[in-house]
Amino acid sequence: MSPDDTSPAQDGRETAQTHLVASVPTARPETRAADLIAALGGQHFDCADTILVTDADTRLIGIVRINDLFANAGRLIGEIMEPEHEAVTVEADQEEIATLAIRLNMIVVPVVDETGRLIGAVPPEALFRILRDEHMEDLQRLAGIGAHQGGPAAALDAPIRDRLSRRLPWLVLGLAASTVVTLVMVGFEEALAANVAVAFFVPALVYIAGAIGTQAVSVSVRALSTSDVALRPLMRDEALIGLGIGAALGTIAGLGVLASFGDGLLALAVGLAVLGGGAVSSVVGFALPWAFQRIGSDPAMGSGPICTVIQDAASLAIYFLAVRVLIL
Repeated sequence: MSPDDTSPAQDGRETAQTHLVASVPTARPETRAADLIAALGGQHFDCADTILVTDADTRLIGIVRINDLFANAGRLIGEIMEPEHEAVTVEADQEEIATLAIRLNMIVVPVVDETGRLIGAVPPEALFRILRDEHMEDLQRLAGIGAHQGGPAAALDAPIRDRLSRRLPWLVLGLAASTVVTLVMVGFEEALAANVAVAFFVPALVYIAGAIGTQAVSVSVRALSTSDVALRPLMRDEALIGLGIGAALGTIAGLGVLASFGDGLLALAVGLAVLGGGAVSSVVGFALPWAFQRIGSDPAMGSGPICTVIQDAASLAIYFLAVRVLIL
């Protein structure tokens, strides 16, 4: 078993082909565990953490974890193996490999060809690198930084122009979209003119909305990358979480405004704005990555900058509407 090519995919994606090793211990189901243990002695493998069980045609039919092998020396391999074990093909993206490893609690991921014949495995050290790289890419994409072809590590050493070009596009879009926030402020100019204290709480409201939304985006991106789950119940839960966070922070903020300014109506307006902004930010932050995925885009790419604009505009609109109703 030897891979034909261990170079990265031509389109820049890291695949199983990039990470697999071919020298791995294999066994047939009719072999006794004690005999296999004896046969493995003195041999060197690129990865020996898991025994890959194959049939007569070298098709993968199961795995035996090394601790199970030594704990059941008197039994047949077929009796202690995990049957019909999942594997990836050589063209599988490294994110798919990491997701499978997490879902099945695997330290070694088998790699097979199109017919199910064993080619090799992705070893633990490669899994660690994959998980770290995917994590770093998600962090960059959440911030609206385009992925570097050489990976997150290479991105740090890229030329200044390259790093600038990967960070600027989403920020330009965010700057253009931020005119919505400006229009919201202009639309409530009379509220600001009537009570200058109203303006004092705008930065805090924008920060709270952004912080809640960032949490929701992070949760959503992780959910999309690790499992196939229904959107509706998660969206309902996130709305409830946003209301809970908004209610707690709104109560604290309202009491603080009341204690500092002695203005009950202004305190109520701030509290309601935090409550409404928390709910909107949670739902928008959670839903936006799903929308990106639905249109075929990376769920993490640009979610942070776009989400920030929507959350800021919504929280300020709620705040000024509350001010107009309660104070003016």
